[in-house]
Amino acid sequence: MSKLKKNIEYFVENTKDYPIIFAIAAGLYAFVYVFASNFMLVNSWFQLAVVFCVYIVFPVVIFSVSWEVSKRLKFLHKFQQYVLPVLNAMFFGFYFVGRIYSFQHKKMMLLTVVIAALLAIGLRKQYKKIIVLQFIMAFVAFATMIPTLYKAMFDADEWRSFPEEVVQTKFTQFPNIYVIQPDGYVNFTELGKDPYNFQNGEFEAYLQNSGFKLYKDFRSNYTSTILSNGSMFSMKQHYKGEQLFGAREVIAGKNPVIETLKNNEYETFLFIENPYVLLNRPEIQYDYCNFSMDEVPWFGIGAFGMRKEMIQPLAETIKKQQGKRSFYFIEKILPGHISTFKSASKGAATERENYLTQVKKANEWLKEITEVIIQNDPNSLIVIAADHGGYVGFDYTKQFFQKQTDEKLVYSGFSAALAIKWPNKQAPSYDAQLKTPVNLFRTVFAYLGDNEALLDNKEEDASYSIITNGILGSVYKYIDADGKVVFEEVER
Repeated sequence: MSKLKKNIEYFVENTKDYPIIFAIAAGLYAFVYVFASNFMLVNSWFQLAVVFCVYIVFPVVIFSVSWEVSKRLKFLHKFQQYVLPVLNAMFFGFYFVGRIYSFQHKKMMLLTVVIAALLAIGLRKQYKKIIVLQFIMAFVAFATMIPTLYKAMFDADEWRSFPEEVVQTKFTQFPNIYVIQPDGYVNFTELGKDPYNFQNGEFEAYLQNSGFKLYKDFRSNYTSTILSNGSMFSMKQHYKGEQLFGAREVIAGKNPVIETLKNNEYETFLFIENPYVLLNRPEIQYDYCNFSMDEVPWFGIGAFGMRKEMIQPLAETIKKQQGKRSFYFIEKILPGHISTFKSASKGAATERENYLTQVKKANEWLKEITEVIIQNDPNSLIVIAADHGGYVGFDYTKQFFQKQTDEKLVYSGFSAALAIKWPNKQAPSYDAQLKTPVNLFRTVFAYLGDNEALLDNKEEDASYSIITNGILGSVYKYIDADGKVVFEEVER
């Protein structure tokens, strides 16, 4: 430690200039912070290389070239003492403010750069101390990232192993399969009760008249799209309440569902409205995805505003696939849920009204897409399965991560819609056991393979969430297999 202190003192007190050190200091904090705060979205090697080039390589090149030019051109000699401090201040300010505003607020960024340059001129003689401070900021940011890196490297990943008895299943019937996921669509039972109090009879009647069976006690295992779908496609509980490493790779097709389907000669199709599940650039295992990786934003900027039409492309694909075995996973960002953060909330009453408006839009879209499927593929197996509830009753969704004992609020977060149109309207006798997404595909594959034994190894139909208020970082079982609201910490 004393050696480090001596090196820092020597750096601050001597008169030598260090273009590369000034350059690295300008971008290192932003480089580390990008990963520390967005690791689940930017953890691919490609993104690491791009971020490194943007925040480290680019400043090093600019600083080095500018320094050499100021040395070689005589008329710039008198300005040379300002080159490194001004460049460092401008780059550091640009990266710092740009990160806060996602590089969208151009006037604010320009103002920051100008002010930073002026401050650097005034503080030139003390600027090496500022460089030391910038390195300390980067070190602190990295320290906050250590638990995340540790989890990424050492977290148990048994949940990602394929259940062989499922993967080896040989189907005895081969309908085309459509799994449609309306994001945040609460179960039909809860939708009619407080705090939703929404009359959805017309849409439910449409589904039943179209051959769907409604599962009125279905609920999710987890409280977010990534956590819920990670469990659904892996067919296993992962017992995570926040970050789930490898989840996007699983959802993008590296899972036993896709493996089982391909073993039964199905072609697989992924239709998503926006590229949220692809933000960390996982390898897509589906035979087709309506987003190419070239369309996926490098760092997620703008991804949530992207929307692709899916119904017409789906209709065209169905026609092209006539006579072939096909599986489709279709994700629609409707109805969604109430505001995530307190700062965006308009209060529980207004949030409820906004959510129910989105439910009406979701109903219209679901009618349209199911009509297209039924008209073009009348004897298919169609599953409408939401990922979680709408959180109505809360002011904002983050309230859910404080301990909740009110059953209606707990179910508002976990309750999820499920409706299935079984071929020939003949549901299997064991479908009454279908309670949560983690066992959805086991049930479907047991039906297609005429192999009820697959259900002998079902996962527990329990629901989990992280609790962050006073019990930092702990995952709790919120609902047990019998549907009873409990509060039991998950042992690790």
